[in-house]
Amino acid sequence: MKVSQVAIEKILDAVKEHNEKPTVRIYVAGVACSGAKFGIAFDDVKEGDETTEISGLTFITDTEYMPVYADGINIDFVTEPSEGFVITSLRPVAPSCGGGCSGCGQ
Repeated sequence: MKVSQVAIEKILDAVKEHNEKPTVRIYVAGVACSGAKFGIAFDDVKEGDETTEISGLTFITDTEYMPVYADGINIDFVTEPSEGFVITSLRPVAPSCGGGCSGCGQ
């Protein structure tokens, strides 16, 4: 797992602002032609989770879905074109969806 310094700072700011535990889940929010879409939320560790400690934060991933869609995760925080977290898989996305998706042009 790779987490940019600005993403760490934004998460730590949210921990303080919302009085949360420094435990963050990275999860598969959906799957489309371009690959998995990931989400981020404060959560507790559950049975079967994998944890990674980085800069005082505990990042949680499940061992069931994450290995299917990611060979590692990159987390960044961007301000352009809009502000927010960008979570991407380190696994390359296949170049084509095979024609089964609507809207992907394949």
